[in-house]
Amino acid sequence: MRIGQIWPRSTLGRSLLLLSILLLGSQGLIYFVFHNYVLQPAAHRFARILWQADRAAGGTTGPPSVPPPWRYSASARGAPPGSYFLHQSARYFARFAPGAELRSARQAGETWLWMRAGLNEPWLGVPIEDMAFSGNPFTLARLLIIALLTLLGAWLIVRQINRPLARLAASTPRILRGELSEYPISRQAPSEIQELERTIAGMADDLHRLHEERTLLLTGISHELRTPLSRLMLSLHLSDQALPEHRPAMLADVQEMDEVIANFLAWVQGGSSEKTVAVSLVDWAEEMVGIARERYALQVQTQISGTNCEFSCRPMALERVFRNLFDNIRRYGGGGLTFAAACTGNSILFSLTDRGGGVPTQNMLSAMNAGVLPKQPGHGSGMGLRICHRLLSLHRGALHFEAVPSGGLRAEISLPR
Repeated sequence: MRIGQIWPRSTLGRSLLLLSILLLGSQGLIYFVFHNYVLQPAAHRFARILWQADRAAGGTTGPPSVPPPWRYSASARGAPPGSYFLHQSARYFARFAPGAELRSARQAGETWLWMRAGLNEPWLGVPIEDMAFSGNPFTLARLLIIALLTLLGAWLIVRQINRPLARLAASTPRILRGELSEYPISRQAPSEIQELERTIAGMADDLHRLHEERTLLLTGISHELRTPLSRLMLSLHLSDQALPEHRPAMLADVQEMDEVIANFLAWVQGGSSEKTVAVSLVDWAEEMVGIARERYALQVQTQISGTNCEFSCRPMALERVFRNLFDNIRRYGGGGLTFAAACTGNSILFSLTDRGGGVPTQNMLSAMNAGVLPKQPGHGSGMGLRICHRLLSLHRGALHFEAVPSGGLRAEISLPR
């Protein structure tokens, strides 16, 4: 029979089998040690005491008087002992002198030991109390109690392991469907199971994020591209004389579709593959101001400080954050910008204040700071704002919007140095 045929499949069966083998092995070892290092030396000492008592009471000439209730006999009495201890004692007793012998007998409900110290010496009988070295009910009860406690311990150990695993198995379909965004950790489970659950929790979070991104990507592209595509299809059905008049609008639609696709690709890619480099605050601020003026035609006023200040960033990812903010300022901020940059302790602070009219509501500001701005009439899908928050979280930074009392909006970017 192969080992695989007797090896249990369940954790409880395996634990019980291993603990039973351990229990039996430990009991066997205890039995061996007890008999070889306790019982046999005791039998040897007991045999020597009996032999010396026989020599003192009788000797080769026979006892003049035998202490009561000891007895004297010229012929052999009893039989070789049957119990282990007395059998070992008789074996050691026979080694002390030629013809020395030890026997036992039951007489009138008592156990008598008959012994002689030599071949031609008389037999001396000594009554002793019964010795139950072969075992008693307490030994069996002790083994049953140990087996019961072993089974209980195995069940408790396996229960601590199987409960979180069963919960994990039940939650796996929800994780795969993206319904479970955060998997709760079992604080009472073993450390190995907790580590597995942390790994599964990270996987669940990644799957939930991928599910959301997939839904957002498909929904966003289908909605954002449908309107410019419909306008292009309508323009293509116009007459050849009317096409030149709609050419600028068609180009604007193509540019809008390109920006939509670029934003969604930036959202999916996330910028995590880009390496981090150290840049100078002044050089970075001047480069961003140049982009705002040349690419987005913004009227920029600068307030830059921190000549010897440097910080670490992913340049392409961080540049996309500024480009999205510049584009929003160009569209909704009146085309004017106050760009400020400074070192404050262990952080870098950028401030972009536009000169747009009106003050956004508190609900709008809360949604913008949370990065969940919904689609509004006359505005984009809010994807650029989500991209800004994601890329800044990659830098362990933050983006915060606040209203300017004189009108307009201020965007503050904080980054660790």
